[in-house]
Amino acid sequence: MEFFSRDLNNQAPVIADENENENMQHYWSRVRSTLFPPDCHAIELGAGTGMAGLSLMALPLRGGRRGMVEENTTDPNKEDNTTITCTYPGPSLVVQTDANDDALELCRINRDANIGNIGRECVHVMKLEWGEGNASKVFASQQEEPHHNNTNSPQESLPTAYDVVFATDVLYDLGSLVPLVATASELLKESGYFILSHVPRASIDTDEYSTEAVDYWQQLESIIINEASKVRLCLTSLPLVDDGDAGCDVAVAIELNNKHNDGSNHMILRPSLLSHIWGTSSSLTKKFSWQKMKDVGAAVLVFQKK
Repeated sequence: MEFFSRDLNNQAPVIADENENENMQHYWSRVRSTLFPPDCHAIELGAGTGMAGLSLMALPLRGGRRGMVEENTTDPNKEDNTTITCTYPGPSLVVQTDANDDALELCRINRDANIGNIGRECVHVMKLEWGEGNASKVFASQQEEPHHNNTNSPQESLPTAYDVVFATDVLYDLGSLVPLVATASELLKESGYFILSHVPRASIDTDEYSTEAVDYWQQLESIIINEASKVRLCLTSLPLVDDGDAGCDVAVAIELNNKHNDGSNHMILRPSLLSHIWGTSSSLTKKFSWQKMKDVGAAVLVFQKK
C-alpha cells in the first residue's frame, strides 16, 4: 500500500527526463486519487502489524483532518522560487481488522507509535474474521477491541460500508479466498474498490480448481479473479492517458504493464510498472528486488464492486 501513499511531488521517481518525470507524477496522482478520493473511508483486512494501513495515514495532517489537501510551497531546487502545489492524498478514516488478538495489539502499538494525537482518532482497530455475514455482525455491535491504553474509542458509530477495502499479502491458503472476497464485497459501497496486494504463496488443489494458465502464479491469479467475480468484484481498468500526462514514459510503462496482463488494460499493477514509478534504482528490501517480485508473479489487483 505504500505505493499509493508515496508523495511523488516530494520524492520523485528516478526518471532521466524532467518532463517525463512530471508526466508520470501526473498520471500516478490520477490513479491514486481515483482509488482514494477526498475524505474516503478505508478498511484493511488481515492487517497484521498494521503498517500497510498506517502508511496511508502517515502523510502530513492539515487542520486536524485527512483527505485531499493542496498546499502551495516553494521548490528550493528552482532559482526563480517557482510555486508548486503539493497534494497529500489519503483516507479520512482507516479501520484496521484482523482475526488474531496478537496482531490487533501490534496494530494498536504501531498506530500509537506512528500516528499523532490528531490522526489517532482517524485510525481504529477491530477484530474481524472473514466470512459471509461476519462483517455485518461485527459492525452492527460497533464495539472497538478494548485494551488497557485505548486512546481512541469511537465517539460515533463506524461506517458499515466503505469506499476502499484493501489487503496486503494475506492469501497463504486458498481456503481463505472465498471468505476474503465475500467480506470485501460485503464491506464495500457500490462502485467501491477492493485492492489486493498479492504475492503468490498458496498451493493449488488441481481437483478443486482448473485453469488454462500455464505458470503457477497465473493459475492462482486466474482463480482469484474468478472467485472475486462471483461476489460482484470485477477488475477495473487503468485510466486512459490524457493531455496532462501524455509522454513517452507513461505510454511505455502502461504498454509494458498491459503486455504482462495479456494485452488487457485491467488494473493489475505489475512490478514493471511500479518500478517505473519509483525508479528502477529503488530497492524494496535487502532480500527482494523488483526482478524477484516479477519472477514470482507479485501484483496489485484492483477490483471494483459492480
